Amino acid sequence: MLVFIPNLVVAYFVAVSSGLSVAASLLLPWSMLPDVVDDFRLTNPFCKGHEAIFYSFYVFFTKFAAGVSLGVSTLCLQFAGYNNGACRQPAPVVYTLKLLIGVAPVAFIVTGLLILLLYPINEDVRLRNRVQLEELRCVELINGHLRGKV
Repeated sequence: MLVFIPNLVVAYFVAVSSGLSVAASLLLPWSMLPDVVDDFRLTNPFCKGHEAIFYSFYVFFTKFAAGVSLGVSTLCLQFAGYNNGACRQPAPVVYTLKLLIGVAPVAFIVTGLLILLLYPINEDVRLRNRVQLEELRCVELINGHLRGKV
């Protein structure tokens, strides 16, 4: 939006909306991971201690995606004719930067939000998982006490 309407008010609006979307993109996956781990625990009650795998995969694929995006951005700029050390860049480089800074992030954010709509763990499933996990913990606690007393 700022590319097509260079205005101070638009700049502030873009800055605030960009900050909110970046914050959401960084915080939402971390808040979803405990729900995923709980759902996995209920689906596989005899598998324990796999939380670290989920967190490690998330961190790995986040770093991997950052590396891929840097590589793709570098290739796009190279194909557009970017010159290292030049004070003035060709018009295709400017246009490529506008696309990489404006259109591409918006497209990925919208795609991520559409994928998020298909997320299978909603509030009802989360509450049901919470109750089932409490029951599972109680059963494990009772079994542990019975084994200890026998």
